[in-house]
Amino acid sequence: MNEQRTRTIGGWFRDRRIRTKIWLVYMPLLLIPFLILGYAGNAVYSNAIVDKTAKSFADNSGLIISRLNGMLGNVESSANMLSLNLNRAISAHPDSSADFNLARYTAITTQISLALLVFPDVDSAVFIDTSGRVYASHPKLEEKRTPDSDAIYAGIDATNGINLWLPMQRRDYWVTDEQTPVLTAGKKIIDIQTGRTLGVLLLNLKESRLSAVLRTMNAEPSARYLIVDEGGGVVSASRDDALLRPVEDAELASWIREHDDATSIRSIQREQMLLTIRSFPMLGWKLASVTPLSALTTDLTQIKLTLAIVAGLCLLLATIGVTYLSQWIARPIIRLAKSMKGFQEGDLDERLVIDSKDELGLFATGFNEMIRRMKGLLANIKVEQKQKREYELALIQSQIKPHFLYNTLDVIYALSEMGRIKDVQRTTKALADFYRLTLNQGREMITIEQEVRLVQDYLAIQHIRYSDVFTYSINVDPGIMPHPILKLTLQPLIENAIYHGLKLKREPGRLLIHGYQSRGLIVLEVTDDGVGIPEEKLPALLRPPTDPSEEKEGSFGLRNVNERIRLSFGEQYGLAIASEPGRGTTVTVTLPSAEKNGVTTDD
Repeated sequence: MNEQRTRTIGGWFRDRRIRTKIWLVYMPLLLIPFLILGYAGNAVYSNAIVDKTAKSFADNSGLIISRLNGMLGNVESSANMLSLNLNRAISAHPDSSADFNLARYTAITTQISLALLVFPDVDSAVFIDTSGRVYASHPKLEEKRTPDSDAIYAGIDATNGINLWLPMQRRDYWVTDEQTPVLTAGKKIIDIQTGRTLGVLLLNLKESRLSAVLRTMNAEPSARYLIVDEGGGVVSASRDDALLRPVEDAELASWIREHDDATSIRSIQREQMLLTIRSFPMLGWKLASVTPLSALTTDLTQIKLTLAIVAGLCLLLATIGVTYLSQWIARPIIRLAKSMKGFQEGDLDERLVIDSKDELGLFATGFNEMIRRMKGLLANIKVEQKQKREYELALIQSQIKPHFLYNTLDVIYALSEMGRIKDVQRTTKALADFYRLTLNQGREMITIEQEVRLVQDYLAIQHIRYSDVFTYSINVDPGIMPHPILKLTLQPLIENAIYHGLKLKREPGRLLIHGYQSRGLIVLEVTDDGVGIPEEKLPALLRPPTDPSEEKEGSFGLRNVNERIRLSFGEQYGLAIASEPGRGTTVTVTLPSAEKNGVTTDD
C-alpha cells in the first residue's frame, strides 16, 4: 500500500510542469533552512550564553574564594601576631594579685586594638585569661559570660595552640551585634618561655564581610551565591533569607552535597537553573551559584523577531526569483529536449544547440564533447579488439612451430627405438596435452591452474630433450590457482629462458617458476641462472621495434605477452625483466586478482 502511494505521488510530481516542479522543490529548500537556522541559531546562542555565563561564574567563584581565603588568612595572621604581642604584654605586667591591674589591662587591650587596625577584616577580639578576666576590643564584649562561653573556652583550651575555627553562628556574648552571625577563630595563648597557658583568644569575623564579597562579585542580578558548610547549612549568602539554614530545595542540596567542582543545568522548583560549585578547602565549605536560565536568555526574543523579519523579506525575494528562474530554465530545457531526441534514437551525430553560456550551455557543450569522445572510444575499442586477436593469433602461430613438433616426434621415435616405452607414453601424452591446452577451443582466458599444467607438459617434453641442459621446479601458491590468466602467458617466458639463457650456458642450469599473491596482485616469476642479458639490451626487449627488421624471435615472445596483458587488464600490469650477465634472468608477471578485475575464465 505504501509502495503504491509512493509511486502515485512520484508519478504526480513527474507529470507537473517544470515551473511547478521548481516551486515545489525550491520553496521547501528555502524555508526549511530558515527554520533550521532559526532553531539552531537560537540553540547555539543560548548554549553560548550559558557556557559564557558558566565560565564567568567559575572565574568569579575563583576570585571570591581567593578574597575569602585572604580574609580568613588575615584573621589567622592577626591571631598569630597577637599571640606574640600578648606574651610580651603579660610578661611585662604580671598578675600579682586578684585585684584589677590597670597597667596589665591597658597593655593587653592596646595590643588587641592595634591588631584590629592592622587587620581590618577582624571585627572584634576577646582575650580571656586563666583567671576568667576578659580583655576585649570593645567594652561591651566584657559584660556577659554564659555557660556556652565556658564551653567555648574549654574547647579552645583543650588544643595545643593551633587556630581553631568555630562554626558560623549568632551569639549573645563576646560579639558586638547579637543579630549578626560571626565566624570566630579561637587560639590558645601559651607562654613561650614557660609553656604555661596564659588564656584564650577569640577573633570575630562578621558574616556581612563575606556576603559583601558575594554581592560585589555577582555580575548577574538574578543570580545568588551560597556558601555551604559540610553539614549542608548556609553559612553565608548574597541574600540574608537563607542564612544559617539548611539549603531549602532538596534537589539543590543533593547536587551540592555530591559535587565539589562542577557546572550543571537542573530544574529547581520547576525552573531551569544554571548551577556552579567550587570547593573551599580551607574550612571544608563549598561555594555555589544558582542562576535562572530565563534571565540569561532575555535577549533571545529580540533576536527571534529580527530573524522572522529577515526570513519574511527573503521569502518575498525568493518568490520573485523563482518566478523568473522558472521561465529562464524552462525555455532552454524545451529546446534541449528536442535536440536530444535524435540521440535517444541512437544517432551519435546529433548535436545539442544551446546558445547561452550558463550551466545549460555548458551542459550542451559537455554533452557534445561526450558524444565525440564516445565515438572515438568505440573506434579505439574496435582497433584494440582487433589488435588483441592479432596478438593472440600471432602467439599461437609462433608456438605451434613445425620444428618443435618435428623435434618432439623425433624424440618419441628415438625413445621407442631405445625401448623406453614409458618415456614414449609420457612424451606423447605431454605433447597432446600441451596442444590441447594451447588451442583451448579458441578460449582466450584460462585459470592459473590450467596454465601451470600447460607449462608442466611443455617442460616435460623439453626436459626429455635437454635433460643435460637444465633442471626445473614449479612452486605456485595453491591459493592463486583459480585466478584467471591469459593462455600462453608463461610458456613463451620459459621457452625464452631455455633457448636464450640455459642452452648457451656451458654447464647445467636451473629453471624456477614461482607464483604468489602480494598486496592484492598476482605475481608470477620465471627465473633462470643462465647467461643473462646485457643491461643495455633490457629496455628494448619490451619496447615495440621502430623497424620490422629489428624484431627478434626472443624479444617477440616477451613483447607479445606484455602487450596482451596490458590490453586485457590495464596499462599498470605486464612484464618486468631483471637480469645480470653471467648470473641469470628473472621475468616477473604482474596481474590483478580475480576480486580486483572481475575477469573470469571462459568456462
